[in-house]
Amino acid sequence: MKNQSADLKLLNQAQFGDEDKFMALYDCYSSLVKRLWQRYYITELEFEDWCQEAQLVLLKVIYSYDGRDIHQFSGFYKQSLVNRLLDLYRSQQANKRIPVEQLELLGGSSNEELLEGENSPEGIVCCHQSIEEIIRISSPFERRVLSMIVTGKSIKNVCRELHCSKRQVQSSLSRSRTKLVRILTGE
Repeated sequence: MKNQSADLKLLNQAQFGDEDKFMALYDCYSSLVKRLWQRYYITELEFEDWCQEAQLVLLKVIYSYDGRDIHQFSGFYKQSLVNRLLDLYRSQQANKRIPVEQLELLGGSSNEELLEGENSPEGIVCCHQSIEEIIRISSPFERRVLSMIVTGKSIKNVCRELHCSKRQVQSSLSRSRTKLVRILTGE
């Protein structure tokens, strides 16, 4: 019980801007910071960079926390760290996506031309070949998901019919999209 009151006192002192107490409080959670960094591996995120991120998160959490229970604070800080890791992961994944400018170059035709049906016979043949190739290189699960989505079924319906999670369907679509881009770019 004494340790809890000491930790709570440390938290209160850190809230009032005591830099030494802030670092002491951070040191109390250093094992949690390291464990989360190891558990949620993000490429190109060095441990020192993650420690700086964790300190920034702690600073925000300290100033937004108004409770009196150190256990609630610990849970709040842990969840905030996990959320920050997920944000970093999403940001990294977003950087891997193809920029919109490059996507327009992949199609070769404007959206209006596609809608008006002004495609050349060569373009139609290329499209059919791309469809055949994506079907050939896709896994059976990816083919089933693609065929259901193309026929207008929602992700929720696909999940229900295939007895799988939303994440599995979204991952399958993402893999298929990546494969299709490779086919269209000739990689």
